[in-house]
Amino acid sequence: MPTATVNGVRLYYELHGESGEPLVLVHGYTGDITDWRFQIDEFASTHRVLAMDLRGHGRSEAPADRSSYTIDTMSRDVEELVDGLGLGRFHLVGHSMGGGIAQEIALRSPQKLLSLTLHDTSCKFEMNDPVMVEWRRQRIETAEKQGMAAVAALAPPMPPPPHMPPERLQETAVRLANMSVDGFIGAMAGLLEWKGTVERASEITAPTLIIYGSLDGPALIKGCEHLAKVIPNVTVEVVPECGHSPQYERPELFNRALRRHLEANSASG
Repeated sequence: MPTATVNGVRLYYELHGESGEPLVLVHGYTGDITDWRFQIDEFASTHRVLAMDLRGHGRSEAPADRSSYTIDTMSRDVEELVDGLGLGRFHLVGHSMGGGIAQEIALRSPQKLLSLTLHDTSCKFEMNDPVMVEWRRQRIETAEKQGMAAVAALAPPMPPPPHMPPERLQETAVRLANMSVDGFIGAMAGLLEWKGTVERASEITAPTLIIYGSLDGPALIKGCEHLAKVIPNVTVEVVPECGHSPQYERPELFNRALRRHLEANSASG
């Protein structure tokens, strides 16, 4: 099981593909490497694909210090892992919370990126919808008092999107039940406390793909639309009949759009 210690935390990662430009995949809140199941094999034939479990997620270490799960810290985890593996310049894809992580890397180290893909994410994670606020409060309280198995058993606030495989819902519940309480609560706090890029996204210089599902939450769609307006070199793809995870819900459409973006921004021309 490949692991690397970065910023004092042991991260699980997988590196696939023998040649080609590096492609780095960063999952979202409560996600893990399996979120990229339909991308790793697809792109490993043409790229060196790196995916990792972020701190507190999947098979990576979960620090007990809940203040250590900031977006900035996790972005430095990813960047240090890429540097440690000696991958050089790379294409970067970030989903949801991973999109915030990817934006921080793009702003801090633009010289390292061949391209950027921001996937069902936002310039700031403001979750003010009353239904979502109550659901988040209930999940945090349940985690503290009853543990993560009880959190996984809670009913979601809305039905799954039309193309979400039922077996994926079960797999996601098992994954959530196995997550640490510290990682679950710490990463949510880091997500909500992130200052965002509302005033900074216009400084992103990497050629950027904004891709999101047409049925994702209104706040995330609004965030994607803002990013699309202010990032200078941007392409937008909306995946129809998809919620928050088109890379899993409709992988053929997602992969086709991502491949066009990677090919258009290859260093080899």
